[in-house]
Amino acid sequence: MKYFQNMFGKQKSQDTTTSDSESDRTTVVDPYSFPLRTYPQAWFALFLLVLLRTSISVFQFTFSVVPTLTGEMFNVSLTFVNWLANIQGVMYVFMSFFTGWIFQRLGVKKSLLLAGLLSSAGASIRSVGVTLNPPSYIITMIGQILGSSAAPLALNIMTTFAATWFTDNMRATAGMFVASNYGAILGMFMIPNLVTGLDKLPMVVHIVSGISIACFLPLLIMPSKPPTPPSRATTGGSTPSFFTGIRLLAKNYNFWILFLIHGLNVGLSIAFGSIFTQVISPYGYTDAQAGQMNAVAFFAGTLGCSVAGPVLDATKQHKLFLRLIAPMVFITDIGFIFMVQKDSYASILFVLSMNQFFLSFLVPVVIELSSETSYPVHDATTNSIMWQGCQTFGFLFVLAMDLLRDPDGSPKNNMRRALILQAGLAGAMMILSLLFRGRMLRTEAIEKLKQEELNEKEIECNCRNNQDIDLENNSNII
Repeated sequence: MKYFQNMFGKQKSQDTTTSDSESDRTTVVDPYSFPLRTYPQAWFALFLLVLLRTSISVFQFTFSVVPTLTGEMFNVSLTFVNWLANIQGVMYVFMSFFTGWIFQRLGVKKSLLLAGLLSSAGASIRSVGVTLNPPSYIITMIGQILGSSAAPLALNIMTTFAATWFTDNMRATAGMFVASNYGAILGMFMIPNLVTGLDKLPMVVHIVSGISIACFLPLLIMPSKPPTPPSRATTGGSTPSFFTGIRLLAKNYNFWILFLIHGLNVGLSIAFGSIFTQVISPYGYTDAQAGQMNAVAFFAGTLGCSVAGPVLDATKQHKLFLRLIAPMVFITDIGFIFMVQKDSYASILFVLSMNQFFLSFLVPVVIELSSETSYPVHDATTNSIMWQGCQTFGFLFVLAMDLLRDPDGSPKNNMRRALILQAGLAGAMMILSLLFRGRMLRTEAIEKLKQEELNEKEIECNCRNNQDIDLENNSNII
């Protein structure tokens, strides 16, 4: 094994051999004792990944938080503006078919470099599109398509990244930093306040392009992997191949329950975030006010994710929190139906913040459970499918909610029916969370390895003691 050869110079014949691929891992009980630790390099690598995720999120929210001005700049309807967001969901779903294979073939660093390159290229093409006179919707859409290809590479890698760099008791904490949408907070605050008029929107597109390039370049100095593995139980050689893993998952109904829960939970968040400005604008709220609400709500979501990681690592009560938090998402979605009205800024902000807190808390719970219940299928495969699903749901929900707009209602173009649909789907998610009965297979495997190692050490100790007794007896006889 490459890791242990570096540490000890040779291997005993009974060790399990792994391939040289950076992302290949195998279940192994090593007879030598090596430290299980999270190196400082892990936090540096995590910081670079968070920077990349932030730049991609700002890229994604560039136009959706100022839909009216975007429509005026390109001289298109709000439906065409929504497609600048919808295409991101389409590309996420398409790219997610390949991300599991990409992660296993390229490893963590090269995958993130590819993501940064796609994001920077897409942002630069958008800058060209908005610079033309008149601004080109088509060229901007091409940049949007290319840049959107980076999102699944940066997010689907969450559990693979955590397993590569962090010990078992810090995986959820590392995952919550990756899942937290810091870029959305930045975008919600920055973009509406900078775009004070139609002439300011191209400037913001150029700023986003600069942010994308600035967050890509540091990835070049990111280390590929830690000096020693963070866990004695990892996956690879004996782990199912990508396609074998897909076949195993197809038979795992508990995994598909989690797939639906995650798809409904995050899909509703994606859809509601994309059309939130259009939901409240019929009641007299401005784009700037919508951006402020969304920014505070995303901060609450980041807080929820930040709390979830350490709590899960400390308690390992994933199933309990799944059943506690899912109903809270449902309750807050019901609240939207009654709170979205004129002169209710504080009420909308409160419900939105609570909704994002509970929704985001649920994300690492479900993601970690999906890795647990699908073990020994590679994390790259399960995580890609989970995030692909939620993007698919999000794309479909945006289309459905857009169709439920009421142009003849009071007020005109209100989206009350879309809010009712959202609450109904959240109720279905709550029911599914109560039906989940999966096992913590990964944790069980790790505990088994620990027990086997303790047994080996105990046997070694007994052998030494017996040898000492034999030597003492022989000396007494002499």
